[in-house]
Amino acid sequence: MADAGRKTADGEAARARPLPAWFHRLPAPAQRTYLKSDAIDRYQLTPGVSAFSAIAALMRALDGGAPSIVERAAQAVVIELCRLLGVSPVRLEVRNVRPHNARGELHGIFYPRGPARVPASIPGKLAARTGEPLIILWMRTAQRHDVVKPKTFLRTLFHELGHYLDYSLLRLGDSYHTMGFYKRESFLVRMLAPSDSTPRALKRLELKPQ
Repeated sequence: MADAGRKTADGEAARARPLPAWFHRLPAPAQRTYLKSDAIDRYQLTPGVSAFSAIAALMRALDGGAPSIVERAAQAVVIELCRLLGVSPVRLEVRNVRPHNARGELHGIFYPRGPARVPASIPGKLAARTGEPLIILWMRTAQRHDVVKPKTFLRTLFHELGHYLDYSLLRLGDSYHTMGFYKRESFLVRMLAPSDSTPRALKRLELKPQ
């Protein structure tokens, strides 16, 4: 289980940084939410073998390139991390080619209150209910339709999960792209993304076929 996260001393570091211009147009309650988010830089999270095993399965699923298999694997990662953090798991959908416009490609999106859909009958998939939170991720690039790099997909997953945790774990009432938000995202990447610093036992687990 976990508490809301570690805060920097009285938010002094957050207040010392320049704030975006639009911050000053926010109503006072929203400004307080922003500053609270900015002052939290990590989660109280100790991942174990189950978390690393789920992430290793996701990496393998991305190699295969099948959206339904990637979706099941990504959902398993979310379920395990939410279990470790003591919150209800959020439903997740993986779609194929990223939508794009002149501004770029959409990697992922989080809906705090839907939209709800009746999902296909996939074993292990969370059932949809009207107005429930939903994460949507896209797994192929818009131009070449290549499967995105596994670590890029994983970072996008952590980014959208971070928005969900702002509501469900930190109880912020809204989710802003604060410096604290990005630090929490990077914390998950450092803790969980496969890298040269991954313990040897967990590396063997990642490479073990299932």
